[in-house]
Amino acid sequence: MSENRIGKNVLKSKPSSKLGIIRSLKGELLPPSTRYSTISLVKMLKKYKLKYIIVGAVPVQFYGRERFSRDVDIVLFLNEENVKHLFHILKLRRYQVIYPLEHEHKIEKPHDLLDWHLIKLKDRKTDSLVDIILKPQTVGLSFETLKRARVVTLDKEKIVIASPEDYLITKLKSRRPSTHDYEDIISTLVNQYELLDWNYLERRADNEGVLSLLNYYKEGIKKKSATP
Repeated sequence: MSENRIGKNVLKSKPSSKLGIIRSLKGELLPPSTRYSTISLVKMLKKYKLKYIIVGAVPVQFYGRERFSRDVDIVLFLNEENVKHLFHILKLRRYQVIYPLEHEHKIEKPHDLLDWHLIKLKDRKTDSLVDIILKPQTVGLSFETLKRARVVTLDKEKIVIASPEDYLITKLKSRRPSTHDYEDIISTLVNQYELLDWNYLERRADNEGVLSLLNYYKEGIKKKSATP
């Protein structure tokens, strides 16, 4: 799909590689500050060998469409041993914890993170916002999804993003009003349609309670594609 067709006539577009990654979609519309924040945090996660999957606005750049975003969304797989490394990262002067507020949940020691679900950070170097999801199950991910994750390159740095099937699950579970969720779902479904592992996707959607919603979008795409 050529760049001038990104976001236009998306239902007529085709994937341009066997991996389903559109060559023109590599995060060019992500601001440099967002890319820098993403890569910097990934490097720290790699340093401490913390397992992660990037979701949100980054994967759709590779699976469906380019879109602008100043936010980074990262799912972490924590346990009682490695949680101390995330605690160390949060204490760096580079990051400001903006959620949770102290009266909601105090983070005074590493294990305080294990019974919490979400950390919102502000990267003081870039002013980008970072959401760290501490409970993978809240967005429909698990260790099974970690094994299926994809490695892509963003600004010459290898990063781990959710597989297209698992990315769709995260979006179907959130589908927040007045956000990009709907367009992210549709563009990913269209561009990856013939490459998706539908057996896996439908099984996961059923387990997560979003199978009817997935089928609704799937049927809509099939009808639209059949329209002359």
